[in-house]
Amino acid sequence: MNPLTVTSTWRSLGRLREAGIAGVVVLLIVIFGSLNPLFLDRDNLSSIVVSVGILMILAIGQMLVIITRNIDLSVGSVLGLSAMVMGMVGRELPEMPTYLLILIAMLVGALAGAVNGILVAVARVPSIIATLGTLAIFRGLTFLVSNNVQVDPEDVADEMQDLASSGPLGIPWLVIFAAIVVVLAWWFTTRTMSGKRLYAIGSNPEAAEMRGLNVLGMTFGVFVLMGALAGLGGAMYVARFATVNPADAGLGFELAVISAVVIGGTNIFGGSGTVIGTVLGTMLVGILSNGLTVVGVSGFWQRFASGAIILIAIIADSFVRKRIERRQSNQTMARVR
Repeated sequence: MNPLTVTSTWRSLGRLREAGIAGVVVLLIVIFGSLNPLFLDRDNLSSIVVSVGILMILAIGQMLVIITRNIDLSVGSVLGLSAMVMGMVGRELPEMPTYLLILIAMLVGALAGAVNGILVAVARVPSIIATLGTLAIFRGLTFLVSNNVQVDPEDVADEMQDLASSGPLGIPWLVIFAAIVVVLAWWFTTRTMSGKRLYAIGSNPEAAEMRGLNVLGMTFGVFVLMGALAGLGGAMYVARFATVNPADAGLGFELAVISAVVIGGTNIFGGSGTVIGTVLGTMLVGILSNGLTVVGVSGFWQRFASGAIILIAIIADSFVRKRIERRQSNQTMARVR
């Protein structure tokens, strides 16, 4: 099959998948709104948008990592550590400008991401093992730096809390930050050579290295970027909740983030994924989580639903890929004969 035809096939499949996810999002809104009118309440919808904004920032970073045929399980712990460090600095230096506090959170996250990057890109430790280990390490560091003392609402400046509730044209700054991350990621993956090289690395790391691509450097880079975005997510977490508890800050974000990325069509084995799909996947996960809570479904069944959706998405993606690969193989054999 002509490579251009293959590319066109995958693009068409991607658009079909994205349209399907958008349809499911609309369907969920209708279902939850019918089951409980409170779901469509303005305050609840605002809460969904803000929560999805935090998740979206992390999901974009995770998408880039997964495209390179890796995964970062430590994102929730990095978010918690960044949020805690930023909260403590804000408590000790209440006059510090908000933008500096955000930069501190992002720096802490980037340093944590650099640790992951060194383990995966330099030490060649499988990413699932490396980040499973650092997940526990960063969570432990959160306890150590905080001395197991939480950051309380009175420790968080009003300017920081306002990021989650106010902004230009009534749009919270948190949502604007998430939108900026989405636009930059879309531009990077679709309009730059470096973005295209990420897909090449994920599709075939060995071939990419043989062709002279800087696989080590780019793999390290996406982990640092993932960490920085987790740090930004940590800052927005503080703005959203105005408190940081070392025991549960960022807890469970790993599953939600991976769910959003995989549901959005990013192949867990690397090489494919879109920003638009990730945005839609994030919206689906956020709406599903909020809707199940509003209609009174327990946390256990919410986690069950998230896990089931991940499995369904992976199985469906694998099935479609095998069908396309089989079609390509049959056409190649027909030509040989």
